[in-house]
Amino acid sequence: MSGEGGQQREEPAGGGPGTRFFALSVTGGTEERVALLLAERARSLGLSVKSIVVPAGLKGYVIVEVSRVSDLYHIIRGIRHVKRRRPLPVKPEEIESIVKPRIEVPKLQPGDIVEIVAGPFKGLTGKVVEVDEAKNQVEVSLLELEFKNVVTIPIDQVRPLREESY
Repeated sequence: MSGEGGQQREEPAGGGPGTRFFALSVTGGTEERVALLLAERARSLGLSVKSIVVPAGLKGYVIVEVSRVSDLYHIIRGIRHVKRRRPLPVKPEEIESIVKPRIEVPKLQPGDIVEIVAGPFKGLTGKVVEVDEAKNQVEVSLLELEFKNVVTIPIDQVRPLREESY
């Protein structure tokens, strides 16, 4: 990305205003150590590094968000475990898919018996009344209370126990 006269020209894109994401290829098993070194170097030199991510399940890479690409080259200079000196640009959508945890959503139907595994009703069991997949919510009639109580909770906070016929 050279402009006129061989100067570096920044092209804003990414998570924040004017930031870009880059993947650094590092020696497998040293991702956290490299991330800590990068963070300390950026902090001590006052560079424009916005975030450093060590993605779980993506061995051999560290993701860095910077405002100026020149700052990225400055902080990786001389770090032993960085394999490639040319970072790979990464789109913000790809970062979201890497960083955001994938939640297994159980397939539920009205009448299923579920255990609530998180939230204020954790540990209680209930019977599914209605499933709203668009909102990722489920209405559950709690079985262990003395009175009938139907609550709406996120679908990822329940675990199916068994199916019950009407």
